[in-house]
Amino acid sequence: MKVSLNLPWEKYGIIAELAYRLNHLGLRFGKTALQKLVYLLQELYNIKVGYDYSLYTYGPFSSELLSDLDFVESLNGVDVGFIPEIQGYEIFPGKANESVRMKAKDFLDTVSENIEKIINEFGDFTAKELELRSTIIFVNRDLISKGKSNVLGELINLVQAIKPHFSKDEIDQALSELEKKGYIIN
Repeated sequence: MKVSLNLPWEKYGIIAELAYRLNHLGLRFGKTALQKLVYLLQELYNIKVGYDYSLYTYGPFSSELLSDLDFVESLNGVDVGFIPEIQGYEIFPGKANESVRMKAKDFLDTVSENIEKIINEFGDFTAKELELRSTIIFVNRDLISKGKSNVLGELINLVQAIKPHFSKDEIDQALSELEKKGYIIN
């Protein structure tokens, strides 16, 4: 009897591809960055990866993505290690990284340009910078989904209530940057 598994290679491929590209560019890539970059791919470029996000400690978070990261690591598509100097995790391409990416090749080819854009726009941001920007976008999308528009002042207040460790000036600066790039919906 032949068993066929219906594995979501597109999801696994995105994880392996981001690890490959960011490592190739010499950019730090950790668990927080993975969460935020995949969220931004889905929200800003409408890439249908299929992760559901909710607001969590460090901004938008998907438990399914974290589980998929563990699975891709078990396939040797990525290596995840705790780095004591930064008190965080870093994700590197694993021995089977190319193999995982090849299983998702058709999908990755269709989204390659958008992956490149997300890396160019956000790839060198720190986890804290990604946390702020992804939270702003999450709250913006939530307000819009509730039928509210032109709420930039409310957006700043809501983000600061959620993330009090960011000043209003930091939030306003990040919001202005995102707005100039066309990522904020009014």
